[in-house]
Amino acid sequence: MALKIALVTQVRVGSTRLNGKILKKIDRDDTVLSLHLKRLKNSKMVTHFVVATTNEPGVEEIIRASAEAGFETYQGSLNNVLERFYKAVSMIEPDYIVRVTSDCPLIDPDLVDLCVKKIINDQSLDYVSTNIGLTYPDGFDCEVFKYGALKIAYQNTDRSSDKEHVTPYIWRNSTAFEGKLFRSEGVPLKDETYGKLRLTVDTKEDLEVVQKVVARCGKNKTWLQYSNELLNFKELYEMNHRETRNLGMYKALAQEDGLRFITNFEKSNEYRSEIHDLIPGGAHTYSKGDDQFPLLSPAAIQKGQGAYVWDIDGNMLLDCSMGLTSVSLGHAYPPITDRVRMELDNGVNFQRPSVLEREMAKEFLSLIPNHQMIKFAKNGSTATTAAVKLARAYTKRNLVAFPHDHPFYSYDDWFIGRTESSKGVPDDIKSMAVTFKAEDINSLKELFKSYPGQIACVITEPEKAHGFAHSFFSEAIPFAQSEGALFILDEMITGFKTAFPGAITKYSLDPDLATWGKGIANGFSFCALTGKKEIMEQGGIRDEGADKLFLISTTHGGETVSIAAGLQTIKEFRDKNVISHNHSIGRYFNESINSLIDEYKVADYIDFTGCDWMSLFSFKNSKGEVSLEFRTLMLQEMIRRGVLFQGAFVPCFSHSKGDVDYFSKAFEHSIRVYKDALEFGIGSYLVGPPVKPVFRKYI
Repeated sequence: MALKIALVTQVRVGSTRLNGKILKKIDRDDTVLSLHLKRLKNSKMVTHFVVATTNEPGVEEIIRASAEAGFETYQGSLNNVLERFYKAVSMIEPDYIVRVTSDCPLIDPDLVDLCVKKIINDQSLDYVSTNIGLTYPDGFDCEVFKYGALKIAYQNTDRSSDKEHVTPYIWRNSTAFEGKLFRSEGVPLKDETYGKLRLTVDTKEDLEVVQKVVARCGKNKTWLQYSNELLNFKELYEMNHRETRNLGMYKALAQEDGLRFITNFEKSNEYRSEIHDLIPGGAHTYSKGDDQFPLLSPAAIQKGQGAYVWDIDGNMLLDCSMGLTSVSLGHAYPPITDRVRMELDNGVNFQRPSVLEREMAKEFLSLIPNHQMIKFAKNGSTATTAAVKLARAYTKRNLVAFPHDHPFYSYDDWFIGRTESSKGVPDDIKSMAVTFKAEDINSLKELFKSYPGQIACVITEPEKAHGFAHSFFSEAIPFAQSEGALFILDEMITGFKTAFPGAITKYSLDPDLATWGKGIANGFSFCALTGKKEIMEQGGIRDEGADKLFLISTTHGGETVSIAAGLQTIKEFRDKNVISHNHSIGRYFNESINSLIDEYKVADYIDFTGCDWMSLFSFKNSKGEVSLEFRTLMLQEMIRRGVLFQGAFVPCFSHSKGDVDYFSKAFEHSIRVYKDALEFGIGSYLVGPPVKPVFRKYI
């Protein structure tokens, strides 16, 4: 008895991104639907051709076009596509079913037949797809499966995503996806180049691409001929390269799991198109620049509350880095905003110092053992540069030493001159900075040996996400001091995070100077330099007749609202045991992420380093190489799912375990996309260019 092979194409009138797309014109004679149906009728293996459509208004045109093309029509549920699909073939009871979708006008009948032949020739197979292994271009998707497999899926699933997309139950339980219920294979394709192409119709850009390809090639070419034409026409290829493959499926899975799924960045795109004409770099911190985020991301934030922010399109996102780690309690944290509002009524800047300056000086210094003086600043670079200047004045030496593998200390010349972004820094300034390997005491000693009597100071962070180097600091601080240099502890990142106030007390360190910022005022612009009196007094005015050191002099250093925010932040940390809460969130986060990395077997591709106050990620390609493309993909997918992620998680007082659970769920869904990209090539998944290093020689 001859095999019955039923081809079913899903057709509906509506579409979220391009309404009525299947009735849009490809050329004078054909719509998306009519060309799709005509090409399918050229299949030599299919015995039954069926259009599975809906009962929605406007379906009459679909029924007419189907009849003209020689297709049977079945009308069923709009949203339960699995039910519609199953009932469309249940009267036929075919041996095998071919599933295609009507938004693929250039579907290749020869490729359909290739899939059918593969499953017929190996009767142990239950499912064959062009999307297993290296994929064909989007627009030539074809699945072939046994009728019995569809029946099992229909009778056993209760997941909304399975009902919306028909086959997820089958492929999720198939051998190609580590399932056991069905045996599945792909149709071999050796060149991953094609997987990044789009010849389907989801957007107006997609439609224009297909129209132009058809105008150039005609309507009877193979998938390969159409694809090569698109590859050779770069301008056309770029038109619709901003869509992620299988986006609808990923969206359904996310929403089914209670995740947001963000697709609207219209106002962000408008913002991006204008801001670079107004502000060099588009932002006032390069880490916030457009080249640090995927194309599909917020360009600007409208507001924040607690652990969440809302972008200018109204998208709500869980914040992971909290204002580049500066927001330690939460956005618009009421005790802080209340204190600031109260202070606003008293004025913000005066001709003489505010009384708050003495209050803050005493309060902050009470936290720092062995430091008796403090100087305020408005940003971290000012504080670290002041520390370097102070060290040079005190030691009468010129060289400053810092680890070459530290990301950032200051935008001032003494540091930037030793990075890839040294344009504008004179060579003689560059030569005044020398570097050593972080946390390597032998490297530091060799540096002092190479520059005897010349190094004014060593500046370094006390702790990173991988932990604290006890052996280094226990020896490095007294060693530098014994060599006549000052030791500067940079607590910009660690302050009010690793401990309250920081590593200086957590590990009983005794540096000559320390710099503070970021989280010490919950995002308000308040930073500080603290140090031992005999050194800090160099910047004073009481030693008459001595050379004057112009240390820090800034109009806004005594601005009252930021000082008030800092005072209230100290109170909150002291009264509410903020560190304990933040660290418990950090530990819970690390446990959750490590569990997911193990479960999905991606430890070779995702490096995760977590401590209780900061967790960092590094992303790799299929060769195990650190990859900016895969980093960008992960940022893109997390942002899609409502998490403003930039490769780090820094717990704040407003983060809850529920927020961590949300992050973990979004991370799990993003890992699935990541694994697809590892297997099938990133071109079909990453939208736009990859992010770039902040410090680089060329734009």
